[in-house]
Amino acid sequence: MDLPTAIAKAWPYVMVASPGIYAVIKDLLGRRAIARKAEADLMQMAQDAASGVIHTLREEADRLAQRLEQVEAELGDLRREHSRMISDKDARIALLESEKRQLEARVDVYRRILAAHGLADEPAAPAVA
Repeated sequence: MDLPTAIAKAWPYVMVASPGIYAVIKDLLGRRAIARKAEADLMQMAQDAASGVIHTLREEADRLAQRLEQVEAELGDLRREHSRMISDKDARIALLESEKRQLEARVDVYRRILAAHGLADEPAAPAVA
């Protein structure tokens, strides 16, 4: 069968099928456009959601950084106060130890004086106030 005869026989079928083929092609192209639009809309929604999350995370990071500064300042204050308290306690301990050594030395001197006079073994008389 030669080409003109094949075209002549197929022509009526092509004429009947061409609107359907055209509709299918147009539908496929339309669906692609809709799919691209939907994808673009979806991308925009994802970007909006991501920007909202990023903004929230930045705000939270800033808030936590401020709290961290407050905690560090409070901790520094407490350490300074603790250091002052320790210094005060160390000074008080040193003062009491000095007083203790003085009292021990006096007691020792008085006992030696009493021992020198032979009165070391006698108990002290209670003080009358």
